[in-house]
Formats: sequence, structure tokens, C-alpha cells
Amino acid sequence: MKLSILNNNPGAEATLSERLERDGVLLFDLRVTFPEPTAPKPIVLKWKIPCVDAYAVWNASGSFSRHLGIDWQKRTCRSRLASGAPFYAILSGTGENRMTVALSDPKTPCEIASGVKEETSEITCEVRFFTDPVGKLTSYAATIRVDTRPLDYCKTLRDADRFLAEDCGYPSAHIPSAARAPMYSTWYSFHQNIDVEKIVKQCALAKEYGMESVIVDDGWQTDDASRGYAYCGDWEANPKKVADMKAFVNRVHALGMKFLLWFSVPFVGIHSKAYERFSTMFLDGDKSILGNDWAILDPRYPEVRAYLVDLYVKAKKEWGLDGFKLDFIDEFRLFKQTKTFDTRWDTASLEDGVDKLLSEITKALRAIDPDILIEFRQSYFGPAVRKYGNMIRVTDCPNDPLVNHVRSTDLRLVSDHTPIHSDMMMWNKDDSAEAVAHQLLSSLFTVPQISVLLDEIPEAHKKVLGFWLSYWKENHDILLDGTFSAKSPEQLYTQVKAEKDGKMIAVAYADSLLSLGVDCKLCSLDFINATSGDTLVIKAEQPLGAKSYRVLDCQGNEIASGSLDLSATHAFSVPRGGRVEIF
Repeated sequence: MKLSILNNNPGAEATLSERLERDGVLLFDLRVTFPEPTAPKPIVLKWKIPCVDAYAVWNASGSFSRHLGIDWQKRTCRSRLASGAPFYAILSGTGENRMTVALSDPKTPCEIASGVKEETSEITCEVRFFTDPVGKLTSYAATIRVDTRPLDYCKTLRDADRFLAEDCGYPSAHIPSAARAPMYSTWYSFHQNIDVEKIVKQCALAKEYGMESVIVDDGWQTDDASRGYAYCGDWEANPKKVADMKAFVNRVHALGMKFLLWFSVPFVGIHSKAYERFSTMFLDGDKSILGNDWAILDPRYPEVRAYLVDLYVKAKKEWGLDGFKLDFIDEFRLFKQTKTFDTRWDTASLEDGVDKLLSEITKALRAIDPDILIEFRQSYFGPAVRKYGNMIRVTDCPNDPLVNHVRSTDLRLVSDHTPIHSDMMMWNKDDSAEAVAHQLLSSLFTVPQISVLLDEIPEAHKKVLGFWLSYWKENHDILLDGTFSAKSPEQLYTQVKAEKDGKMIAVAYADSLLSLGVDCKLCSLDFINATSGDTLVIKAEQPLGAKSYRVLDCQGNEIASGSLDLSATHAFSVPRGGRVEIF
């Protein structure tokens, strides 16, 4: 494989050396030396591979469109510290890896891209460094890891992620046990209409279902409920909403639950005292480029970082919080009117400024409480920020099980040990029990967050919720820690499974046939129906012996049972949202 360099920096020396990692994975070491401190212009690496048995693209940016693309409009994965991750893969139609690319530097703004060249039936590939402005450098180094082994793409992505975690120094943060337990969120159930009495009531009910924490979302800081962030920035509890935040936290603690509070980190609204104070320290000038009633702080100013750190430390100490939902980190971005220089900065790179901010926040909070919970959200989920956040949540997708399913699976493939959380699951009170089960099953392999009014859903929904949350808690070690694989990413993951200690849990989302290979040594199996049909098929490619089975519906009612010889193909009538257990 031959890589070429396009260096747009006159006078700079850019070199590329190749070495072979274990198992035949290629590593290309890029070294750039500048004659004097320089704000780098893009450097592009290019190469080609034959378009042979290549069918789809997997992109860490989470696109629903997974076709190969064309070389004059390349499929592109964008990565920087505050958004995205530097992973990209080209796959065969059977999910076999054709090429998986990872970059050792998840902080610097970069892009990985590819597309088919129609004249030659080749796939042209590029890695672009410095796609957004950064501070002045005298040198730069990065490694491009290219894996062309014909293995299942889940393994090559896991290996690429392990490369960042173990070889490049980007491991997951410390994971408290509470980060791996179901949570209740107030966002979809209350939005900005925060009501302490009603939330405490919901928490008491949530605890009965096994939810161990509550996330109190937007609205506690303002009596305005028109959405938007015009009242963010001072982060004082609004007395009309929360008369005594400490007492509120204590009431939740008395239920045996932990309390996390929402903050929109970059936003300062025009109605806050902080707006005037920081009016010369915004990334988007004195008014948002989008015409909003709030602006975005620039973390390159030490005063900005100190202000935010002090806010969170004060909230932790005075209110007794167990965690923080730190929102909109990905909104730290460059605008047309962003300053190009300010003597008050202590770094010229925005990504370095965000890194400093997150480092200072987490260091201060963990000095008080080593088990502090910090939730991040797509799109800020990559290796450079996961050492700060210990919960990564799927992007907002209200009442949308497809997005929850696809985005959560994307995240599971490249998130090291960081627990992935579903977006807060909600549903219509008039929907069927089976549809509620589908919401829950969409993100079964993540930590569930729930956001409905638990006393207002019908009895059938309560049974579904209790049944599947109980199942999740009983099997969370398999669901979160088992060997994880997802079939047909180009079809948005038709089947997902996890296996640990002789037990497999598999969910059919569109593919109702589960094949057990010749090397299968399962003791037990749960096959779950998240399709629109009512039949699941298990095919054993080698005899697995006499087994018992039972079939449960979405509320946990047993509707069939018996015994079988698991040595061929067996079809089971399993209602939507139910499962067949083989043991």
C-alpha cells in the first residue's frame, strides 16, 4: 500500500514511514517539521485500494447512509476532540473488513474519507489533517493505522479502538457502578416544567423499577419554559421552580437514588449576569451567528474555564450532587466571526481549550468525589473526551427506536469500557404494549434511561417496563460486557448479540434467523423478537444436545414451553417484543 503526501505548508518537511504491526496491520507514521511556529494548513494523505468485494462504509460520525460513495463526493468522517472519533471502515456485503482506518490523534481536527473512482474501479482514500485552524506548531506527529485483515468488522473496529485506548493513551475514565445502572430522566417527561413534588414522586416510582439515579434536566435555572438557552449562564436555581436545591437533592437521596443535574456548558444567555461579564469572550461574537438569544463561551480564556469549574464545584459542594449532565460540548466550534488571536488566551487551539476545560472540571470534581458521574452525548464521544465523561448517551431521538438502536450500536463498537446510555426512552400512552417493548429493546445493549410519567402510563405498559428492566438488571453483565457483535451494519444492524460465560443474548431487529456456528459452545440462549413478525428461527450448525425452552411475551407471560434437540433448525412462534429462552 503506497501513501502519498500533499503538504500545503511551504517550507515544512513532511515525511511518512511505514511499519508492520502485529498480525499484519500497517502503521504509517507521519512527521511534520515547520521552519518556525506555524498555524498549519491542511496536510492530506492519499492512497487507493481495489474495489473488490466492497459493499458499505461504517463511519464513526453515525451516518444512516452507508453506501460506498464516489471519489468526487467522498464519504467523510470528521473528528476533533469536541466531536466525532477517528474511525472509518469499508466492509464487504457479509460484514467482513476490507479496510479499517484509525488515527492516533483524536484531538486535532481531521477527516477520513473515501469514494469509488469510476474510471478504475478503485476506492480512493484520504486522511486530512488540520481541517480546522489550530494553534501554531513547530512539529506534529501522528500514526495512521490501516487494517485490511479479512475479519469480522466488529473485531477490527474493537482492535482500532483498543489501539487508541492502550497504545495512544486514551483509556476510558473511571466507571462508577452507578454509571452502569438504569436512570430516570426528567427531559421528555417534564421538559422545562420542573416541579419538585412531581419529580420526587416519579423518582419513588422509578426506584421500584430498578432505576438508581435521576437526571434533572433543563428548566431548573429559569421560570421560562419556551425552550432555548436565553436564561443559561448564571446557574442559580430559580426559586419558582426549585426553592431549595439542597433539600430537593436530599429528598432524592432519601429514596436511595443518586442525583445528576443538567448544565449547558458553552451557553450564556442574554438574560444572565454572565453575558455582560464575558461579552468579549464568545466564540460567536456578541450575538450568535444563528440569531439566538445566547452566545457560546470560548474556553481558550482561563477566566472562562475558571468560572465554569467554580460553578460546578460550588454546585457539588453546596447541593450534594452525585453527577453532572454536561451538555453541548460539541458546540465549542469556530465561527466566521471567531477571533483569530487574543492576548488573554493561554492556548490558540480551540480543541486544546476544550481539553483544558474538561480536564480542569473533572480534576476538581473528582478531588471531591472520585465516583462523580459525568454524562456526555453524541457527538462528543471520542477517545479524547471519554477519559473525562464516564457515561456516553445516544443523541436526542424522542419516541424513535430506530435512531436509538442504530446510534447506540454505533457507539458500542468504538467506546472502550465507557458505558453507553440510550437516549431517554419515551412513548405515547395510547401505543401498544408491543411498541413499548420495542422502545426498550432498541437499546437493550446499553444502559437504559427512561423519561415517561410513570404514574400515567397504562397498566400494560407498566408490566412491559417492569419485565424488561428486570431482565436487563439480571443480565447487564452480558449485555454490557459480553463479546458484542452487530450484523449487517449497511442495513442498520439487523441482529445484535452479546455472549459471555456460555450464555448468548441475541435480538432480531430485522433478521429473524440466528445461526449458531460450528464452534458454538453455548449453555443457554435468549433470542428476542424486535422484528415486526412473530417467528424466530434458530439454526444450529452442530449438535448442541437436549435443551428445554420457553416462550414469553412482551409482558413476561409464558405462552409455550417444552424440550428439543438443538441440532438442526427450529422455528418458534414468538410474539413481537417477547423472547424464547433455551437452557
